[in-house]
Amino acid sequence: MTERRIQTSRRRVLIAVGSGLGIGLAGNVGAQDAPWPNRAIRTMVGYPPGGGADVLGRILATGLSQTLKQSVVIENRPGAGATLAAGLLASAPPDGYTLYMAESAVLVGPSIYSKVAYNPTTLTPVTAIGSLPYSVVVHPSFPAQSVAELIAVLKANPGKYSYASPGVGNIAHLSGELFKSMAGVDMVHIPYKGGTPALTDVMGGQVPICFVSLTPTLPLVKAGKLRLLGVTTRERVEIARDVPAISETLPGFDAAASIFMLAPPGTPKPIVTRLNDAIHQAMALPDIRRDFIAQGANIRLAGPKELAGQIAAELKSWGDVARNAGAKAD
Repeated sequence: MTERRIQTSRRRVLIAVGSGLGIGLAGNVGAQDAPWPNRAIRTMVGYPPGGGADVLGRILATGLSQTLKQSVVIENRPGAGATLAAGLLASAPPDGYTLYMAESAVLVGPSIYSKVAYNPTTLTPVTAIGSLPYSVVVHPSFPAQSVAELIAVLKANPGKYSYASPGVGNIAHLSGELFKSMAGVDMVHIPYKGGTPALTDVMGGQVPICFVSLTPTLPLVKAGKLRLLGVTTRERVEIARDVPAISETLPGFDAAASIFMLAPPGTPKPIVTRLNDAIHQAMALPDIRRDFIAQGANIRLAGPKELAGQIAAELKSWGDVARNAGAKAD
């Protein structure tokens, strides 16, 4: 009788662990029996506090806290073009308590760094969330009022003009390189340590052109300190409907930074499914959706399978752009 009771008890524990949603971190049966999530979830962003990625991460964390009925904490892990956070994710326990709200820069990392501490294809795709636009702006004195005129000026003066970006290998830089390739123009890249110093030098007349995040440019454009020529997304963005997409002049141009949620390698499918559902529910909340759009983001939700395909496609496309540009961050 005693042996039968022990076997029954063991079977119950195995069932609880095998369900995927009964996984806990503590090494006791009580923790394993508790459904996921039963404690705070840590969500990393690869940039410092206050930036666009950080703000979007905190907006989503607010919504996820509501839909999961559990605290979701943002942890800033800046460094190495957002690849530091990806390396930390690659070695984190696959228990659903460590996530990374990433963007396309983590897919560029293997092409511009000689060594990274992660393989993008082994990170667990959870949800595609949307995209964040970049913009092309010029000093008000620059002789171009549109993307078409910018191309004409650059073609007439190959190599004469330079453009600023927030740094080597980020999506703003690669947006400029893709623009050069598709438009058939030549301009010199000048990398800065962030978007703010890049914009400062453009406003000061040291550099005439800049590829940079859209949102910080809008008040400067309104104040007459910059001229905004276009956005890098395939379509116009909600917060600047009067600004044309570069694709309206260069058909097929699309250089936005994708935003997506990743989990550590080997995260159980039931947890991934629950997370994906919770993110969809969070992004459907009116205030979360409104705040995302207010940051310039385009929302396009997709599940793990679609995100896996997107990651594979972007690894190739951004990798090609980086290699063709000779971009190296080491």
